[in-house]
Amino acid sequence: MPDAKKIKNSILGQDLTEKECKTLAQAVKTHKVAKGDILFDAGSQDDTLYILVSGKLEVLKMLTADTSLSIDILKEGSMTGELSFLDGNPHSMRLIAKKDSEVLMLTRKEFEEMIEKHPHLTFNVMRSILRYSHKLQRKMNAKYLEMHRMIQNQYTAQY
Repeated sequence: MPDAKKIKNSILGQDLTEKECKTLAQAVKTHKVAKGDILFDAGSQDDTLYILVSGKLEVLKMLTADTSLSIDILKEGSMTGELSFLDGNPHSMRLIAKKDSEVLMLTRKEFEEMIEKHPHLTFNVMRSILRYSHKLQRKMNAKYLEMHRMIQNQYTAQY
């Protein structure tokens, strides 16, 4: 069982009390991922929310079995697997450890068991997931706008 301090220092612990962090620590597992190992693959389904405690994970879009496109590098404090955790759909990307890493894992089953006994805790965990999702959306929008400006500038320079 991970200690409550790791949870408190993570994105999930932002709005939680110490007592709530200790409660959540009973449901969360720690998993070590060696450099080069796959945390999860595109198409796999595990209903697990992952919080990167240490290390780096690379997000890859698999184009073929041997060819991939690097989408992002996740650093300490990042969250991943949130969509599969919430909706139960398979993962759309592969995550591979760029260096030895440690993640906290919360399964949907463990989380759902806390809803009735700890509604404030579960509300705040969901709020953390939503806050992180908004952060990702803003990041993607900024990248899209940057790409759009670049294409528009190239087009207008030609004509």
